[in-house]
Amino acid sequence: MKSASIAIVGLGPRGLNILERLSALLNAGYATPALTLHLIDPAIPGQGVHEWSQPQHLLVNTVAGQITMYSDDTVEGAGPVAPGPSFLDWVRARGYRCVDGKYIVSSAGLEIGENDYLPRSLLGEYLTAVYDRLIAGFPANVTLHNHRREVKQMTRLDDGKLALRLDGDYLIAADFCCLALGHCKGRQDEFDRMLEAMTNQGESKNSRLRFFRNPYPIAALSRISPADRVAICGAGLSATDVVSALTSGMGGRFEAAAPGHLRYLSCGREPAMHMFSRQGVPFGGRAVNQKGVGGQYKTRFFTREAIDAARHRTRLHSGSSQLDFDRDVWPVLKLEMAYVHECTQDKQWLDPRDYRPAPASLQAIDTLVAPLDGIRFATYADYQQFVQAYLRQDIADALEGNVENPRKAAADVIRDVRDNIRYAVDHCGLTPESHRRFLSHWCAVMNRIAVGPPKERNMELLALCEAGLLEFGMGPNPAIGYDGAAHRYTLSSTAFAQAHAAAFDVFVRAKIDVFEPEQTTSALIEDLLASGLAAPFRNGAFKPSGLAVSPAANLIDATGCVVDNVWALGNIAEGPTFYTYVLPRPQVNSRAIQDAGKVALAMLDKIGTPGHSLDPTASNQSQPNLIAA
Repeated sequence: MKSASIAIVGLGPRGLNILERLSALLNAGYATPALTLHLIDPAIPGQGVHEWSQPQHLLVNTVAGQITMYSDDTVEGAGPVAPGPSFLDWVRARGYRCVDGKYIVSSAGLEIGENDYLPRSLLGEYLTAVYDRLIAGFPANVTLHNHRREVKQMTRLDDGKLALRLDGDYLIAADFCCLALGHCKGRQDEFDRMLEAMTNQGESKNSRLRFFRNPYPIAALSRISPADRVAICGAGLSATDVVSALTSGMGGRFEAAAPGHLRYLSCGREPAMHMFSRQGVPFGGRAVNQKGVGGQYKTRFFTREAIDAARHRTRLHSGSSQLDFDRDVWPVLKLEMAYVHECTQDKQWLDPRDYRPAPASLQAIDTLVAPLDGIRFATYADYQQFVQAYLRQDIADALEGNVENPRKAAADVIRDVRDNIRYAVDHCGLTPESHRRFLSHWCAVMNRIAVGPPKERNMELLALCEAGLLEFGMGPNPAIGYDGAAHRYTLSSTAFAQAHAAAFDVFVRAKIDVFEPEQTTSALIEDLLASGLAAPFRNGAFKPSGLAVSPAANLIDATGCVVDNVWALGNIAEGPTFYTYVLPRPQVNSRAIQDAGKVALAMLDKIGTPGHSLDPTASNQSQPNLIAA
C-alpha cells in the first residue's frame, strides 16, 4: 500500500488501548506508508463512561495504583513496550491531593496513595491526558482526524474497503476499522415495560411516582425529593452510586465514629431508601489491598493445564470439548479458594501435592457463594438484623486485608485467576446450557464476592442503616407489585415466615444495560446487523450477548465468515469473550493491552511495506524485531 487509513470507532478506554498500541508500534520503527487515523467519538476523547463532569462522590472501583493505559514488560504478544504514566503517577504529577475529602490540585492535604479509590472524574481527566500525549507523539507520516460525531452506517465495498457514514451524512473511507463502542444503550426489556406500565397507570394520581430504568446520568436523581420512598433494585456498584447520590450528593456527610465505623450526618434532603436484590445480601466490600500494584496469587490447582485436562476428558466422554462449568470448572476453582482460605487461616502454606481440603474450609467457600443457604427468617426484623451483622463482619474482614483475612484472600482468588476463567469460557468454551447458567448465576455470585465496592461503601451502608435512612431488602427475590389504590410500587417478601410488604414512590433500576445487539439503540449496530456485516454471537441455541467475533477479535458476518479488516473490542464483544470491561493493570500481562496489541499488529501487518513486519511474539523489547514477511 502507498497509503492507508484506519478508523477507530469509540474513544473510551478500549479505543484508547488501540491508539496506544498503534503509537507504540509506529514510534518503534514499524515500517508503514502514509497513514491516516480517523478517531470517531462524539464525546471528549478517552473518557467513555468516566466523564470528568461527574461529581467526586462517584468512585473508581479499582485502587489508583492498579490502573494504567500503558504497556510494560509483562505484556505478551502486543508489540514493544512504550512506558507512560499510570493513573497514580499522573495524579501525583499533576499535584492532586486530598483536602477535606475533596481531590484538588494543592500543596496542602494528603498525598494520594496507591490504594486510594479516586473519583471517576479524575480518571476521565487521566484518560484524556493519555489521548493528548499519544496524538502529540505520532510520527510525521501519520495524519490524525478526530471526528466528534457518531457513525451511523458502515459498508464494505466490493474491493474490501470500508465506507463509514457519520451523522450529518459525512463520509469516511477506511481500509481498516476497529469498533470499540463501549456501553451502548438498550431498549426496554420485559421488566422495564412492567414498571413503565405501573408508572403510566399511577403518575397522574401520585406526582412523586417515578421510574428510573437506569441511574445515569446520575444528576437525573436530583428529581427525587426527601418525601419520596425509594426502592433501589440491585446491590452492586450502580446501586452504591445511587445511594451515594442520594446522601453525599445531597449534602450529607459521613464521619469516623470509631475504627472501621462511620456515622452519617444528615442534611435533611435524603429520601428513605430500600435496597434489594436477587441474591438478598450486599456485595462484599473490597478489602485493604496488600498485594501492591502487580501482585497476584499464583494458582496451584486452577491452571490452564487443569482446564485442558478437563476438555480432554470431556472430549473422550462425549466427543465435544465444551465444558460444564458446574461439573468441570467450579470444583477446581473451589478447591483453589479453599486452599487459600485454609493456608491463610493457619498462617502457613501447605504442600499442594498433599492437600486435602478440610470440611470447614469447603464450608467457608460454600458460605461465600450462598450466605443465605439453610437460613430461614421468621420476620422482616430478623432479616434486617442479619444484614447489619453481615455488613459488620464483611467490614471487619475487609479491614484485615486481601492477604491476611481468610475470607477476603479466598474471594480475591477470583480476581487473580480471571484470565484462566476466560480460558475456560471464551469462544464457546462452555456448553450452551452451562454458558446460560454461568452468566445468570455464577457471574452474579463472583461479582458479589470479588468485584464489590470499596469497603468504605459498605461502611456507609451500615451507617445509613443505623441512621434509619436505608433498609436492605425483603430477602432474596422479593415480589414487585403495584398498589392501585395508593398509586405506589410495592415490594413483598417471599422468604419470611411472617409476610411483609412496603410501598414506594420511586423505583430505580440500578444497572447498566447489557449489550444485546438486537436490542441496542445504536444506529451503527442496527445497520451492521441489517446488512449482515455483523451477527449476534451464538453458542449453539443460546444467544447470550455481544457480536460474534473470532479469537483474533475480527467480526464474523451473518454467513459465518471472518471480516478480516474489521475488529471489535470491549463491551460489544462481551459474550464470545468474558469480562471485557476491566481497565488495564500494571505488571499483570493485561488482557486489554494484549487484545489491543494483537489488533494493532494485524492492521499494520496488512499495511506494512513488503519485507518488513513486527514479530508479534517479541513483545517485551524496546525496539521492534524486523523479520522477513
